[in-house]
Amino acid sequence: MLVAATSCSISSLQTPSQRRPYDREASSLHPEITLHRKGANTEVDVYFRVPREELLYSRMDGSSPFVAQVQVQLGDTIWHLLDTAWTDSPRMLTKQWSYRSAPLRPWEDVTVTDVLRNAAVTARKAVGPENRWGSTDVLIWSQTQDWPLSGEHAQTGDTLLLLLPHEVAVTATEPVVWELSNVAAPTNLPPPPYSSARLRWDTLKPTPLGALEADSLIVLVVPDGTTLLQWQGSGLALRFHGTSGNFPNVVSPEELIAPLRYIASRSEFYRLESAEHPKIALDEFWLACNSSSEAARSLLNTYYDRVEEANMSFSGLVEGWRTDRGMIHVVFGVPQRVRRDAWNEYWIYGEEGTANALTFHFRRRPNLLDDNYFELQRSIQFRSVWDRGISNWRNGRVRGD
Repeated sequence: MLVAATSCSISSLQTPSQRRPYDREASSLHPEITLHRKGANTEVDVYFRVPREELLYSRMDGSSPFVAQVQVQLGDTIWHLLDTAWTDSPRMLTKQWSYRSAPLRPWEDVTVTDVLRNAAVTARKAVGPENRWGSTDVLIWSQTQDWPLSGEHAQTGDTLLLLLPHEVAVTATEPVVWELSNVAAPTNLPPPPYSSARLRWDTLKPTPLGALEADSLIVLVVPDGTTLLQWQGSGLALRFHGTSGNFPNVVSPEELIAPLRYIASRSEFYRLESAEHPKIALDEFWLACNSSSEAARSLLNTYYDRVEEANMSFSGLVEGWRTDRGMIHVVFGVPQRVRRDAWNEYWIYGEEGTANALTFHFRRRPNLLDDNYFELQRSIQFRSVWDRGISNWRNGRVRGD
């Protein structure tokens, strides 16, 4: 999206708990809201979607269809949505509305409620123009999804239609030139929390791919890596991260093996990568962590649930599990408390203020390629707790969050 605006990699409403913001299981609802401001600055298109399996469907009697009731509130406007569950209904429930206010306020609270379950989630969304441009000014339409892109991640090979703000064409006194550049996603994993090494993503330089003229519409086929579209001479840019078709889920043997590098030895990981039958090798790895096949399956599910949660919350230049926060989330799970401000996050495991509490400090390191990256403040003091965390996985002592 717009580099000038701060946004999460996966754009969805927040969970109810501010103490545990990355605990996705704390909420049964994970809807997406995409807003697109019209040129008159008094109207916004609202695009809503939510997985149908997250809604509670009920029926009046045995002959009635199952129906869910959803309420969406933006500012003072409330929309009610009834959805009937049919056998051929697509996985995602989608709906579009128009919101009008004169003038538009810069920010509004958006609340989505599953009425039958009496569950709700709320987030503050940018609506009106604080400055010349904001995160609602560009509508990015995914042809693969046939729906607006709600964040910065797009499937590699997808064709995006970028509807530019009306102001671009109106105010431009000369051709609007966009410079296109791309950088490959780094492949190295973050070093352990006790290491003195660090990731040096600030040294990455995008490769120029050319330039194009556009003042109303840009058509972009998403390449691998991170792509920047920079309006020449304005300092404004659009940013996209190419992903696999499975993202944020991990499905293929290669996607399942890669995150095991955190808990597997070097030799074990090499054998997994070079296995003739990777699925069998994966099963053998997890069975070695627990003698019971049922317990091994539970351990496996917990690990990959955390990998996918990390992808949803921490992705940017790379998948979320490859980041510092993703590494800690996968190995240690959801912290008991997160304290954060604009530049810092403190993850607290155990009872805060006690001698046994474990705290990880992450510092925001924004750059043109990724504004969702936080760097772990490493210390040799984490050596013993890291070894203990790995040992818990290898001995099957980790339980679900």
